[in-house]
Amino acid sequence: MQNLITTLKKPAVRKRLMIVGIAKKMAYAGFFAFTMMTTPAAARDYTVDYSASKIEFSGTHADTPFKGTFGEWAATVTFDPASIETSKIIATFKPDSAKTGDAMYDGTLPQTDWFNTKEHPQATFTSTTVRNKEGGGYIADGDLTIRGITKPVELAFTLSDLAQSPVTATGSLTINRLDFDLGKKSDGDAEWVSRDIKIDITIVATPK
Repeated sequence: MQNLITTLKKPAVRKRLMIVGIAKKMAYAGFFAFTMMTTPAAARDYTVDYSASKIEFSGTHADTPFKGTFGEWAATVTFDPASIETSKIIATFKPDSAKTGDAMYDGTLPQTDWFNTKEHPQATFTSTTVRNKEGGGYIADGDLTIRGITKPVELAFTLSDLAQSPVTATGSLTINRLDFDLGKKSDGDAEWVSRDIKIDITIVATPK
């Protein structure tokens, strides 16, 4: 033991140990910096202002335009353009809250051939990827589930200035209602209600 202590006290040995220690610290620092550069930053979570936000749908019936809104829905938004790959959008809405202001439409929508709200009280959109759109804006690729049927969709959207709070997201997508068996029995040929239904979203949110 005394020989080991004596050896460690020698200037050459102490210098060598010091160099090894510095090299280890530099290696750890380099590894940490590399990890920080290669690991995507987490996107920011947003709190939705539901009083200023809305989800609307529109189409035609007997060539007459109609428009409605979903009164009950919720959304979870995580977004950062600098970390687009970690962004996420999840929305749930209750089909029985769909209102157009027309008593006939509003009485038909919850029925079995349309939303069938008793068996399917909830519809969802879950993004799988969020990406930049060529020419500006963004696209959220995701799965839309209505009446228990899930189909891939693209939600194109734009954002107001992210440096100013709150942030407003405006987007839209168009679905083929027959893909979700909406009115398939009563109007499977789309003679009365348009096959294409547009869904427009306006979400006002504040970063947490």
